[in-house]
Amino acid sequence: LRRIKLKLILFFFFLFSLTSYSSENIVLVVSMDGVRHDYVDQPDLEAFRFLNENGLKAKSLIPVYQSSTFPSHVSMATGVTPEKHGIMHNSFYDRSKGTYSYSADADWIQSPPIWAILEKQNIKTATYFWVGSETDWRGIDISYSKAPFDIEIGEEEKLNQIINWLTLKPEQRPRLIMSWWRGTDSVSHRMGSTHPSVYEQLRKQDKILKKLIEEISNLGLWNEVTLLVLSDHGMSDVSNFINIKKILNDSSIDARISLGPAVGHIFLNNKEEKDKAIQALEVNQYLSAWPIENLPSAYNMYHKDRTGDVVVTTTAPNMLVRGIISNPPKGMHGYNPKINDEMDGIFFAYGAGVKNKKIGKINQIDIAPTILNLLRVKIPEHMTGQKIDLN
Repeated sequence: LRRIKLKLILFFFFLFSLTSYSSENIVLVVSMDGVRHDYVDQPDLEAFRFLNENGLKAKSLIPVYQSSTFPSHVSMATGVTPEKHGIMHNSFYDRSKGTYSYSADADWIQSPPIWAILEKQNIKTATYFWVGSETDWRGIDISYSKAPFDIEIGEEEKLNQIINWLTLKPEQRPRLIMSWWRGTDSVSHRMGSTHPSVYEQLRKQDKILKKLIEEISNLGLWNEVTLLVLSDHGMSDVSNFINIKKILNDSSIDARISLGPAVGHIFLNNKEEKDKAIQALEVNQYLSAWPIENLPSAYNMYHKDRTGDVVVTTTAPNMLVRGIISNPPKGMHGYNPKINDEMDGIFFAYGAGVKNKKIGKINQIDIAPTILNLLRVKIPEHMTGQKIDLN
């Protein structure tokens, strides 16, 4: 009798798993730009409260370094760090290819994005403004991609398109949908990381997220849709602007400078001037500098063509600049998340294959292998991220 009961329990568990985690499951990823891990603790955020109470919430999402929009989104899409996928910052210099600046050309990415991996296996994908998805990657097209990027397009329009994709016939429907939302990034750059307008903007985003959750509920799709809500980075306040170009000019050092707010790559015209450049930079107490050969491996920044002969870094509230800024930002990111947890973003999961639980911090490079695991696709060996236990 006990054996029969056990068999019945296992049988019903099997049936439940089939209904709650469809073989043709869909992963929907929404990235809210610049939403810091502690922003979502506001009690009036209904969608985030719902996800917290009914889904999975990570303590935070640790971004890559530099913790900026382009390297972060490409890291989430590739499962590797910037020195492997090659997108070092929103703009950077390549010794052989020249300057990259917010480029739509996906071939700058040197590791296969997740949509390319899936499309190669005849699994349809869709992107609505995800970095690196505006063009094909090495001849592999995305089934549904919105391009070119248009900052004027709001989240309501993206929501409508997402629902349209979800309601396509099964043979036409994408099984991975990735969409960038504006989050709180722009307003926190302008006003500072904790200005009331930041929370007002997040409330607007929360309302649209709530509508997305309700629309999927109305369609009865939560047995096959897994929603991941995350962000690319957080935000810190900044107040001290360090002119790297002036420092080098004052020491008569001729170089090409490729700067992010927290990391600068110095490409010297005279390689023999490494020590001279480092000494000049480190006169400033807020700067640290390394020759390329001694760059800490933990930074994941060594790329033979895209890492400077000298790399200079700083910490908040300092920011690297190359001249006088007439309207300086009050909030910035890009800093080392290992020493600045204000760089940490958010991670929530809800729907098929997800238990209601809390987990610790996760890494940004864990997103791609987690998506592949949800879609029951083998995780490539080149991915250095690990799948997140959602169940």
